[in-house]
Amino acid sequence: YNWPYYEGLLGNANYFDHGPHQNGDVVIVDGKDASTQGLPKRFAFKDEWYNLIPYPTNVRFLATVDVKTLKDGTAKGPAHPGHGDFHPVAWCQYYDGGRAWLTTLGHDAGIFNADNSQLPGAVEFQKLIAGGLRSAMGLEPFCR
Repeated sequence: YNWPYYEGLLGNANYFDHGPHQNGDVVIVDGKDASTQGLPKRFAFKDEWYNLIPYPTNVRFLATVDVKTLKDGTAKGPAHPGHGDFHPVAWCQYYDGGRAWLTTLGHDAGIFNADNSQLPGAVEFQKLIAGGLRSAMGLEPFCR
């Protein structure tokens, strides 16, 4: 915390808190990026749904969580200082001469398992991560 370079890398944001591990829908808001191409517009997922504060700025948003699909309609509760209805969970940006591709998803280790039939959204999540890595490495167009 309070490290300007790290917060800049995160899109001028930082971790604030998260609610319980719960089901929700990830919504792809930019299907043109290498990390989101071919993914369905919406898929079920289960995570902690991080709240960041301040809100990410000067980034390209790739995916959000539809907070209306969360148990209490928010990531934390009605009083959280998080994102409101537009709650990003993946974004990218160029930063300090490099590429930063970020996601707040992936807290259940099982979601990375090669036998991804156990958890909802595992296939889509793995495609999102692989596309983000390829683009950040320069193997695919980055953040466009």
